[in-house]
Amino acid sequence: MRKHEIIIVPLAYLALIALGIFILFSTGSDIAITSILILILATIVAAFLVRYLVTVRKRSIKEKVMERDIEGIANRYAEQMRILYDFEDKYAISTKEFRNELEKVKEGLFELGCVVNGRIRIDRAKLRKVVFADVEWVIKMFEGIKDRHEVVLYSRMIDKCRDYLGSIKELENAGYENIRGKIEGIESRIRESEGVEVDSLELSMFMNGVASILEEALRICLRDAHDLEVEGRESAKTDTSRIRTDIKIVEHSIEHGNYENASKVLKSVIERLVGVLKDAFERYKAHALELTNVVVEISDTEEEKKEVGEMRKSIEECMLPSQMRKLRGHGNALIRKSISALEAVYNKIFEIEGKILKENPTTEVYPVEYWARDKMGEIEELKSMLASASSDTKGFIHRYRLLASDAHSRLMYDSERLKYIKANNISKK
Repeated sequence: MRKHEIIIVPLAYLALIALGIFILFSTGSDIAITSILILILATIVAAFLVRYLVTVRKRSIKEKVMERDIEGIANRYAEQMRILYDFEDKYAISTKEFRNELEKVKEGLFELGCVVNGRIRIDRAKLRKVVFADVEWVIKMFEGIKDRHEVVLYSRMIDKCRDYLGSIKELENAGYENIRGKIEGIESRIRESEGVEVDSLELSMFMNGVASILEEALRICLRDAHDLEVEGRESAKTDTSRIRTDIKIVEHSIEHGNYENASKVLKSVIERLVGVLKDAFERYKAHALELTNVVVEISDTEEEKKEVGEMRKSIEECMLPSQMRKLRGHGNALIRKSISALEAVYNKIFEIEGKILKENPTTEVYPVEYWARDKMGEIEELKSMLASASSDTKGFIHRYRLLASDAHSRLMYDSERLKYIKANNISKK
């Protein structure tokens, strides 16, 4: 009821009483006396009713505000505990002291008539006895606990981030060289941590970001481990069943957020694969470097020689057995280049011999048979060997060296004969 309404109602009753007294003295009527008595009683009843309604309404508003504030604290408490358990379960960051202190908040809420046990329940009978000072006390206690322990939580979180950084640096040093970008990403996040607000929710979001980068790095390592295991099985002809089992363990660990175990097993996997691939790596590298020498010999232009030189440099830069996939990629590119270079020599020979044929030299001047077009079948033979060149590089190089040597010699001979024949025909004219 509004203030002006509370004032107007008594004034109206007073006016009616005054009117009744006037009638009484004017007429002396019994009706006037009865009316005055009824109005007095009605006024008293109305005054008490108004006061009661105002008091009840005030109490109802107070209880609603109190209930809202208490539920707000309870929700913050529940969210805080969820965040702390996430730190504990996902990242193995201890929050025991923090959680133990927060039990005081839970007890304080219970005293206010609020039970937090999975769900939030309010005891309204208890709530009626609560005053705002009690609620303020619980809020201050909650904020005080957060302020004291979130600084410690921040410090432990940064330590965990540095542990994660150290673990993937170890993986890079062990041979997983495709995670440099992820290492730099975590380093950048650690530098940015100085500007992070020391609040549990903000810290949780920050930690989730770092863990996401770490997981991406571990998945890159897992993919590389898969590829190297295939290399070990096919190139080194070694039983890698135990390594495959460990790779499955890594997959399971990553899926369940056990990043420490995943890092540990990945390191063990690559160390064993390096041992398995060592001999195959050295053989393949030696064969690839040998092939570059042959290709350079039959290359006509400086540009082609430079291209092959760059390929050789890339092959030489592969120093570790863990780089077997990278080395094989460079080797396959070199093999394709070697075939195209030899094909160019064959075409050059056909072109020169076509010019010689037009000059129609005698058998004394050109005593060898012309190359037939079916000689290109040798190039097709090399192309068919390309699929097996990965496993039999030595056989490919041996065959290639024979054909390249023969083609190079024939090219030199035909070039010299063509010059001689043309010079001889000009002198006759």
